[in-house]
Amino acid sequence: MSKVMKIVLIVLLVIVLAVVGLGVYVLTNMRSDAVETVEKPVDLVMESTEAPEEVVVSEEATPTPTAMPIYEEQSKLASVVNIMLIGTDSRTAAEVQDAEGRSDSMMLASINTEKGTITLVSFLRDARVHRIGKSGRFTFFNRLNGAYSGGYGGGGPGELINTLNENFKLDIQEYVSIGFDGFAALIDKIGGLDVDCDEAEINFINDRIKGNFVNEPDIVRKASTIKEGPGIIHLDGAQCLIYARNRHTGFTGGQGNDIDRVNRQQEIIELVFAKVTKEMNEQSVLALISFATDYVSTNMSIDTMSELAKILLTKGMTFTKTVFPTPGTYHNYVDEDGVETSLLEFDIDQAATELNKLLYGESFVPTPTPAN
Repeated sequence: MSKVMKIVLIVLLVIVLAVVGLGVYVLTNMRSDAVETVEKPVDLVMESTEAPEEVVVSEEATPTPTAMPIYEEQSKLASVVNIMLIGTDSRTAAEVQDAEGRSDSMMLASINTEKGTITLVSFLRDARVHRIGKSGRFTFFNRLNGAYSGGYGGGGPGELINTLNENFKLDIQEYVSIGFDGFAALIDKIGGLDVDCDEAEINFINDRIKGNFVNEPDIVRKASTIKEGPGIIHLDGAQCLIYARNRHTGFTGGQGNDIDRVNRQQEIIELVFAKVTKEMNEQSVLALISFATDYVSTNMSIDTMSELAKILLTKGMTFTKTVFPTPGTYHNYVDEDGVETSLLEFDIDQAATELNKLLYGESFVPTPTPAN
């Protein structure tokens, strides 16, 4: 395979991953700020000590988290490659590289190279899981997205990956992250997407553009409103960003929630995959190489990306989409004072068993967490 074609294949793959927390790897200088991977501590155990459940977070810019390394995990199945995809509310490339902001979306792309499947697992932000304290041990419960965020005292991609691996018994080692501006810019670079929008979704997009929402990035404030009626509508990068973040209207009608936002994010990924593999030519792909490097942060190697690119483009990949914890398996956590919180309590061991079977097969049932 020619060097140019190998680059094309790599870029085709990374564009597919460049959406809603899915980042891009093209050139090696994108690894300059990568989180290091270290040997897993032998005393990394779940403990019963709990900190306060709710952490007050300012709506202002959050401080940079104290970076935590990724702990090494042995691969469970050679044919399964797990990549953590992190979408943050960071506005600039520098903020993404420094892991500033909060993890607006957390999605695992699990690629089974033998079966030719891509399983997208979205983790709900308010899931109540064991978090790692500053001691480096799992010492308290709190919301999952706090593991990344500076505002929740999180440790960036490292703590998020360690938290998911420990709670769900996974073997994630690699990640890519992208912020608001990068998401919109990359969607624009591939020419936008044709998305099926109902009236409520159109109204939501226009309201975010026209309304005075102080926390919306400039790209949203400066975006164009949608003039068309319900149906297949061509959305630009900023409009896709608003669509993908919408949890206020139902994905199939009615009132929205976080599950609806997850469904939209997964839909966008499939649309990007289809467009890249069916419509883009070599010239347009090569034009993305230097452009994409300004918007993401990752620790993925060029060898991994090259091999995955060849697999994705030579096999008829099919998508499986799910959410954890799954609907119907969780409830709002009630704290020691009898107050119902926004945290979602669920059986972590049962969720880990279900997720392991989904990703690795029926034989992979994780060892239950020791009782506190």
